[in-house]
Amino acid sequence: MTFLKKLFGGISNNNAQKMYGTVDDWMHASPNEIKRYRENITTGVQSKVVPPGMLGSFLMVLGEGEAGEKILSDAIADNIENADKDYSEGLSYYYVHYENYNAALKQNKWFKKWIDSSEKCVQQGQKNAESRLANIYDTCYSIKDKEFENIVGRIIELYEVATAKHQSLAALNYGSFIKNELSSTDFKKRSPQNYRPLEDSELYLIQAVQDEKGTDFEDSACNILISFYSELVSKNLFESLDVYFKGGELKTLRNQSTQIYNKGIKHFRRKNSDALTDGFQDSLDNYMAHLELVILADKLRENKDFKDVADNFVWQVSKKHFPNAVITIPKDECLNTLISYFTENKQALTKDGDFSQAFYDFVDRRLARV
Repeated sequence: MTFLKKLFGGISNNNAQKMYGTVDDWMHASPNEIKRYRENITTGVQSKVVPPGMLGSFLMVLGEGEAGEKILSDAIADNIENADKDYSEGLSYYYVHYENYNAALKQNKWFKKWIDSSEKCVQQGQKNAESRLANIYDTCYSIKDKEFENIVGRIIELYEVATAKHQSLAALNYGSFIKNELSSTDFKKRSPQNYRPLEDSELYLIQAVQDEKGTDFEDSACNILISFYSELVSKNLFESLDVYFKGGELKTLRNQSTQIYNKGIKHFRRKNSDALTDGFQDSLDNYMAHLELVILADKLRENKDFKDVADNFVWQVSKKHFPNAVITIPKDECLNTLISYFTENKQALTKDGDFSQAFYDFVDRRLARV
């Protein structure tokens, strides 16, 4: 879920903020502070200093769903200003923190009211309304749901508007939606007219890196963009395995992958990275290095004395890809031969273009082990 902090309209006056708090304050408050905020907000609502939505939102943040939802729902019935916004955002927060924010929410008793309020937020021109509603539909409806065929057009429409407005998380979620759903083989079979190639997500994922700069989601945007480039190189790698044994030309795949890899490394964050970030970066490096090892094996294969070594290596790049291959030379032995061949013939092998840094790092690690 996307909207985790400072969801609600809030109070601009510093004294009022101190008295009633913000979402951030409520999230991190001690029991005594919670008690004080509850008393102040309740009194404020009774004296009509603050809207009822603040109390409903406060209760949602605390996890008091029944009481909070009733107040937010009553505010809609009473036509209180921004009541739909408070309801939509309040329920979103509650579902993320206290329920499973997934397709199961369609069975929740408040789901329809949540959708209705979120749709009204779009009609009212509320901030980030399209992005929030698209994410709700995207999260709660799977391509396996029979309703998805009817709702996918609405999701796309909302994301298109949201990304054009650079709404919070719109580009990140839309790029991910294309990457994970609209470009999938399963979806292509189910809805060919709405299918999008994987490459279509790049534009939005690049936008996401810019849109989320300085936010809590900047790292996520970079990670997903790197994983996208990793997936593209991975596709080329597996294609190269088939081309290799068909005796086809690998230069185009190599050039494409080099361009993709160079785009990806622009977003590497070696400083302050975490295990997740390192994992995405290592994946891109690994796919690129192995694709170039297949290129190297293709060169080595030209020498009939080393054909078996080259073939055995390529079979072992992905045993799932070649389940019936009969392996006669261990992968480590194949790698040793490949790397020796490269170091002895580097000048000739790089005259038409150098290998990637990922390849050189892989070779260095292998040599250090040996």
